[in-house]
Amino acid sequence: MPLTPAATYQTSVTLGAEPGAVAGLLEMAQRAAAEDRGPLIVVTQSIEFGPATSAGDRLEVRSWVDRATRTLLFVQAELARPDGGAVVATGSGVYRIAS
Repeated sequence: MPLTPAATYQTSVTLGAEPGAVAGLLEMAQRAAAEDRGPLIVVTQSIEFGPATSAGDRLEVRSWVDRATRTLLFVQAELARPDGGAVVATGSGVYRIAS
């Protein structure tokens, strides 16, 4: 399975009011970066929070696959304020490819 480390998933989002919105956005971005590698099962998920965010905040999300093996994906994601602003959260995840 070829890996293109330079390829990233990137989009703009508006933060939701529900608890766990940051975690959900990071996981969604990680799964998007995995593209069409088949169904994924979460093995581990780690989140580090930076400056506080509030519901309605506009954020940029970026994610990428760091490394891939035949059965595992190591994926990173970050949420940041638009236009090069502060990173408000980063996440790393390991996913098992359930093919």
